[in-house]
Amino acid sequence: MQEKINLLIQKLINSMAYHFRIWAGVCILVVIALVGWLLLHETDVGTREAAQELVKLDANIRRHYQNRPDFWGLSTQTVIQNKIYPQNMFQNGKLVGFFGNDILVGHGEEAQVLMPGARGFDIVYKNLNQKQCEELASFKFDEKFWLGITGISLNNGDEIKYFTWSDKNYALPIKKDMANEICSSSNTIIWHCE
Repeated sequence: MQEKINLLIQKLINSMAYHFRIWAGVCILVVIALVGWLLLHETDVGTREAAQELVKLDANIRRHYQNRPDFWGLSTQTVIQNKIYPQNMFQNGKLVGFFGNDILVGHGEEAQVLMPGARGFDIVYKNLNQKQCEELASFKFDEKFWLGITGISLNNGDEIKYFTWSDKNYALPIKKDMANEICSSSNTIIWHCE
């Protein structure tokens, strides 16, 4: 009888140990998944905020120039003087993005003042790290925003890649793996708007 009890106790202990290992494994997987989700979600939140400020800046510029034949005179200084920027972008006398990066508006990477007849403008996000560049360059903007974009330039300090709607190798919208391949430690993204 004692042997049967000992055998039963041993089976119970083995069963409990087996179930404990399964539940411990499940708990570890849940914790890993939760931490991974939180890290990805945090990145996504910052990227979403940066993308929303870009969309708002673009819309504000278009609204300001809607009754004019072109974007003549548009520059970073014009945006600041006329308070065309989203409220939270103005810091210490300049335009600053969600990631703390400099933002310029005008023509080209140095955002020169637009001359008469300018049918488009550039919004320049400077000093983005690799992750910020990858996330923002490949962000899934809505269709309304894309309608006003003619191209995007990615400058990683060594090379500039220009993405357009018609280029098969460097097509818009930019895919995540392509942004990952190009972005480096210090990047500039230029949205070419029309």
